[in-house]
Amino acid sequence: MKKWMKVSTYSVLSILIVGVIIFIVWSQFTYKPTEEALSLVEHNKDDGNLVFGQKDAKIGVIFYQGAKVEVESYSYLGKELKNNGYFVVMPKLPLNLAVLGTNAADSIIEKYPEIQKWYVVGHSLGGSMISRYAFHHENKVDGIIFLASYPADDFSTKSIPMLSIYGEVDGLVTVEEIKNREKLMSKNTTTHMIKGGNHANFGMYGEQKGDNASLITPKAQQDETIKVMLDWLKRQK
Repeated sequence: MKKWMKVSTYSVLSILIVGVIIFIVWSQFTYKPTEEALSLVEHNKDDGNLVFGQKDAKIGVIFYQGAKVEVESYSYLGKELKNNGYFVVMPKLPLNLAVLGTNAADSIIEKYPEIQKWYVVGHSLGGSMISRYAFHHENKVDGIIFLASYPADDFSTKSIPMLSIYGEVDGLVTVEEIKNREKLMSKNTTTHMIKGGNHANFGMYGEQKGDNASLITPKAQQDETIKVMLDWLKRQK
């Protein structure tokens, strides 16, 4: 009986080890930034995080990337927010997966105490995970912006400001899925659909498996995203 238990334990451990190896290998096949996106990140590193703007800005923005998307892919969004006076921090999350770094925002907020207000933004899985951080740290976050995403928790009884931007032809987080998750949003939510927009065009990393072809360019989708974000941020008190 003891011998059987020992063999069984070894079998379970072997399966777990193989599973971990497969997961790590899978995570290495990332979506990489385009050359244009990379050209915007030079000299913008701070303790491994990607930063845009001045540390003495009044308002800060923390951005979580989509699953397996290298964070430099969102540098255009960071640059445009910087050009409008915001301080932006994009942490490099473990294995490019926000689910493994949900609380990364904590150290960022602590590092820049001069920032008066913090808004958190996330694309896809990044949006769900950064909203989870906000759910458990309401006193540290002044608003949440979802890009092709939705909350991981139920905010329906809360009043934290939210902005949801999504693409009309997104093949990964569909319009139907966004609509079905509206019940999780807060009482103070604004939504905006980008006509012809898809999932991958919120960043600059090329096509994404399972997504639909966009009817507009990545730059057009991101320019509209920036405009909507800036309009919304300016309306917050």
